[in-house]
Amino acid sequence: MSVFPRYIPLDATKGDDLLSSVRVLRVSDNARFLATRISDARTKDVPIFAEKSGEGTDGFEYDSEDSESDDENATYNTKLASVILPTAALSISRILNHPNIISLVDIDRISSRAGTSRLAGPLADLTIWEDMNAGSLAYIVPSANALPPFDDKASWSMLAAQNYGRFSLPESLCWHVLRSISRALLWLHYGVKETAGVPGEYKIHDEDWQPILIMDVSPSQIWFKKPDTRKGITYGDCKLGGFQTARVTGNRMAIAESMGNEPIFKQYYHAPEIYTGSHPWTRASEIWSLGAVVYTMMTGIPPPRMFDYAWQVSRMCDKGFSEYVKPIIQDMLQTDPAERPDTFDLVDMVDNQWRQWRGNTTEGRELFDKDDEKLSEV
Repeated sequence: MSVFPRYIPLDATKGDDLLSSVRVLRVSDNARFLATRISDARTKDVPIFAEKSGEGTDGFEYDSEDSESDDENATYNTKLASVILPTAALSISRILNHPNIISLVDIDRISSRAGTSRLAGPLADLTIWEDMNAGSLAYIVPSANALPPFDDKASWSMLAAQNYGRFSLPESLCWHVLRSISRALLWLHYGVKETAGVPGEYKIHDEDWQPILIMDVSPSQIWFKKPDTRKGITYGDCKLGGFQTARVTGNRMAIAESMGNEPIFKQYYHAPEIYTGSHPWTRASEIWSLGAVVYTMMTGIPPPRMFDYAWQVSRMCDKGFSEYVKPIIQDMLQTDPAERPDTFDLVDMVDNQWRQWRGNTTEGRELFDKDDEKLSEV
């Protein structure tokens, strides 16, 4: 019996490797999403019991000494995805259930449905994600691939010199990223998020929450949706994505060792304690990384390592950013992890300063966001 596909690729020539994604159309309602192919890696089928004639009343007994022979007899017929997904999919979807984290929408196991193997094409089994159709922050800040090596003092001296004509993005967009991603980190770090429909009320949603470190807060991890221009909204949703290096720490202290061998363009957003090797990865490391991302939006460069803290933060003064946002980024970029704000304090600080910026600056008053839309509908 043939079963029609639930998702149709909009460009069937793409999505043929695990690192790429392709836009797909959901057949039921024509909604668009991003699909990523699930690995077809297979796991070993190892016998639960090893046959040993003459031992035991049933002739079967498992013994750890037989593990080597069992491994030799093992077959690789079971897809790893079919072992993991039935138990992990629900947990993953709950973890990603936050308005500022890219959501896992569906898992479409095409290969498990009768008569559909011929329809799988290059996509095969799929994970279906929100389509962040406005692209990532990496598309609008200067490319980190064009930055000089860390030890190129002459080039960094030029980049870090006072320059009133340096690259910068609007302060309103800096606030949008700062507000959105700090809330995403609060959820990952503590399992706390704002109650839907009750602005300013933050509650823990799982008493047994295990802290999660995404271990990569950089422009390529921050994504946008297109705004609804018919309603006059300035910016679309801003969300954190890309959990390839994330760790569920399993401890309240939320400590993890750095992965190592990260691409250079990611290392520009590593906190000082990470690139010096003086301290493991913690929540405070991710606070610094987010601060470095917004700093890049304000200055066109990530915080230059070879210059001291005072010179780094002074570069935010080159383009006239307000005194509401600069002190927050300064605190986030403190060299000592203990001097940075905790995620709770950061979200509170950002919300308070944001309200003052909205009420006391021309740019703030001209902004129209989703919260304003909700208030206008009341």
